Amino acid sequence: MKIKFIGTADSAGIPVHNCDCKVCTYYRDKNKKNLSTCAYIKINNEYILIDAGIDNISNKFDGKKLNAIFLTHFHADHCLGLLRLRHSKDKINCFHPKDDLGFSDLFKHKHSISYKEVDILEKIVINGISFTSIPLIHSKNTFGYLIEYKNKKLAYLTDCAGIQKKYLDFLKEKHLDLVFIDACYDERKSTGNHLNYIQASNILDTLKVKAGYLIHISHKTQEYILENNIKLKYPYIKENSEFLIIKE
Repeated sequence: MKIKFIGTADSAGIPVHNCDCKVCTYYRDKNKKNLSTCAYIKINNEYILIDAGIDNISNKFDGKKLNAIFLTHFHADHCLGLLRLRHSKDKINCFHPKDDLGFSDLFKHKHSISYKEVDILEKIVINGISFTSIPLIHSKNTFGYLIEYKNKKLAYLTDCAGIQKKYLDFLKEKHLDLVFIDACYDERKSTGNHLNYIQASNILDTLKVKAGYLIHISHKTQEYILENNIKLKYPYIKENSEFLIIKE
């Protein structure tokens, strides 16, 4: 079982259209790109998506078996890919937090996708992997997911401006092996719909994680880190980062 990130950027991605900051210029010069935060779990040649904000995600997984999708929320950068993926020949279950509006006309024209609303702390098991929904503080109803497989436990926590203490305590009791957490902002911004890297690092400290990583970075945050030679306690992960959870 492994988890791989297709993208780890914020909704703007990197490079940002026509932005000439150092980070965007570097990415453009190197013909690189970091897409919106989105990941997948691979087990036995089958796949589980965690968010689907990449426009061409249906092409990326063409010819591959998608066992399920777990959406954190219905902002465009986390579900845009469903607009095309819903035309799949396969039936796909999409688990998500309560949201009466959803995104665009996904609920009106579901096609091949079955939307399944998940309750707080509800556990869903797919191919022996359990996903437990963790409420996150954000501008839209949002879940992170505690993911458990055999003796390994990890948490995917984006988008996030904070986590209520009772849910932090719940996660702390799990003795997490690996945590990925939203740290979109740098230290110049301490309020909003996301965490900055100091706030996110404090949460990782509270959880006493064995390994913690920051995600959902913006180009402005990345440039600030580079220009000020910031030494982070926990690293941001780059696009296409892959983590082997269990070697089968």
